[in-house]
Amino acid sequence: MTTRSRPRGFAMRHLSVYPGLTTYAVPLPDGDYSTDRHGNPKITRVTLEPEGFPTPHRPHGLTDSQWAFATNGPRRWQSAVTTFGDRAEEIAAKLARNGCIVLECDFRDARVVLPPRGWAPHPDLYAAQQERTSQRAAQRTTQDNEARRLSAELAPYPATQPLQAILKAQRHGAYRDHVIEAARVLLTDETITGMGEVEPWAAVHWLKRGTKSDYEKDQEPLAEGGQGAVYGGVHKYARIPVALKQLRYGDEDSVHRMGREISIGHLYGQHPNVMPVLDSDPDGRWFVMPLANGSAASHSERLRRETGALRDLVTAVCEGLRRPHADDRMHRDIKPANVLLLNGKWVVADWGLGRQPRGETSVPHRTRTGTGFGSEGFAAPELASGNPHHVAASADIYSIGRLIAAILTGERPEQNVSLLPANGPWRAVVAEATRHKPTDRPQDVDELLRLLKDIP
Repeated sequence: MTTRSRPRGFAMRHLSVYPGLTTYAVPLPDGDYSTDRHGNPKITRVTLEPEGFPTPHRPHGLTDSQWAFATNGPRRWQSAVTTFGDRAEEIAAKLARNGCIVLECDFRDARVVLPPRGWAPHPDLYAAQQERTSQRAAQRTTQDNEARRLSAELAPYPATQPLQAILKAQRHGAYRDHVIEAARVLLTDETITGMGEVEPWAAVHWLKRGTKSDYEKDQEPLAEGGQGAVYGGVHKYARIPVALKQLRYGDEDSVHRMGREISIGHLYGQHPNVMPVLDSDPDGRWFVMPLANGSAASHSERLRRETGALRDLVTAVCEGLRRPHADDRMHRDIKPANVLLLNGKWVVADWGLGRQPRGETSVPHRTRTGTGFGSEGFAAPELASGNPHHVAASADIYSIGRLIAAILTGERPEQNVSLLPANGPWRAVVAEATRHKPTDRPQDVDELLRLLKDIP
């Protein structure tokens, strides 16, 4: 019998079911083989060890969590049953045969009669565990030093304060490594050195990693649309308010429409009049954007009352559409709910029904909603008939005209029914923008803007 010290383990079946293991009879603490610690007779302690004492190695097929359970300290049988379930004995035997643990139990006539007293890793694994502990400590020290260095380098740039706060306060771990890498990118590619005043949500974009758990989401939505719902929330680490839009349905068409919205937000989000996408799901089921201060619909009373307010809104929408139109991308869903006030500026949002450049749209019907394209009352006539994928910028011009009419009259437009403001400078603008025939309208945003020259 070996004199090597053996940690306790467990075994719950007849000895014959453990091939590859050697058994040793071991006396009870009082030195008596005939009784157990409670004085019960005919109990023999049996220890099972791997034959030849092989170098411990991870058995094939064991998951990371099972391997961590086996090697991170003493365990008891009930814990093993909780972890491994019905396969507890099978896995324990496999661990023992691979030199990871030894098994120990009380037997009567070679049968188990008492629950085991606990089990622990093979002694040879303790050295490896101590080495891993030392490595983790060294990694923490390295991470702390790097976090301090980067925080000092970011200090001259006020916009990076959220990153500095995380570097100083965040405990060691994977997310701190992520923030360290984000800080390195900002400093090494000279993004930060040439940066002037940045938007208050910039840190969310710097820290993006496509992980929804980085955000805390409100229970009730701020708004719900045909394909998705928008929730208020906050970036969990930077504590910056955001809006999170997620799909209400997971069908293929909805995923593709949201993917289009994400793509356009990335392409044009640097423009001050386009809603940016700060972070998104790699599969296109949700994305994060800055939290707006309401829409044109919620500000309609002020837009009617304040001189110049509506002109500013229309100008912003035109500027937000300028580059997409130049790239042959049409929004096709301009309406008050999709024009948002963000940090004092109007931005065009919700490009889910937009048209990609000709030849890039794979399945045309994906942008269909209800009986037509776009939103009823705001969509140009050609979107509800003919081929809506051949529409031009004049379709968005029509929707801007309907948006102006809806704000000034306080009425929701009806499809293909004229709606004009009362007599005044805006009436002529709306009349020109909403002509039934596309070729009779302004053909681009510059033509529409020229109609505003007499608008106060």
